[in-house]
Amino acid sequence: MLVLHRRYVDLIYSIVYRVLNEPTAAEEAAQDAFMKVWQNAASFDAVRGPLVAWLARIARNTAIDHLRLRTRQSGMDESLDDAEEARSLPMPDDWHDRERVQGLQMALDALPPEQAQVIKLSYYGGLSQSDISETLGLPLGTVKTRMRIGMQKLKDAWVNS
Repeated sequence: MLVLHRRYVDLIYSIVYRVLNEPTAAEEAAQDAFMKVWQNAASFDAVRGPLVAWLARIARNTAIDHLRLRTRQSGMDESLDDAEEARSLPMPDDWHDRERVQGLQMALDALPPEQAQVIKLSYYGGLSQSDISETLGLPLGTVKTRMRIGMQKLKDAWVNS
């Protein structure tokens, strides 16, 4: 197990960090992922795929579990605010482009809350539509509809800016 840890710790950490975007939470999730690997080692089947894919899936699922727990504990709005601060839209050097990015941010802020929520959870939180459905307790079709309508409104705002 120690050899496995040494070889894959950087990969596991990078996967969980991309989901959680916070070093301390990523370290904790990486440790939990390795515990799951240890506890479920007998379930690995090389016929189903390579070891690295199995490890990556465990790491991603563990990180998503941590994100869900954090979202439940701190409340949805606080979690979104923290994620937005950590990952705001990048500002280009060119003033014209900067105005367009600011316009896009304003368009995101102007969306109805239910559409903005699913887009923010996807973009800032790194959640899939299925994860958003589970996290919010909504049918997957509802999440997809809100995402599609919200993205169309953002596209229209982007094109017209």
